[in-house]
Amino acid sequence: MIIVSGAYKIQEGKRDEFMKLIIDGGIRDANQNEAGNIGYDYYYPVGNDTDVYFIERWTDRASWDTHKEAPHVVGPLKDLKDKYMTGFVPGILGELIEQ
Repeated sequence: MIIVSGAYKIQEGKRDEFMKLIIDGGIRDANQNEAGNIGYDYYYPVGNDTDVYFIERWTDRASWDTHKEAPHVVGPLKDLKDKYMTGFVPGILGELIEQ
């Protein structure tokens, strides 16, 4: 299994809008419906309105590699990140764990 985690920093006051577009736009469902996906979840820290943490779980490295090139990732998700992200949360580095 592959576990990928990280955290986006979103423009002040725009996190809910960003997440609504990910969910309503079908990006979250598309991620979860990909072959090899075990889970793809988002979390918000309490008392913070700019950060979005994510944890992805994949059956194997090949599934995750395919996901990174999926049309919804390189198209709509990239566009949303370009529009809303200001960077990554300092001190919360993306991590890949192979189990």
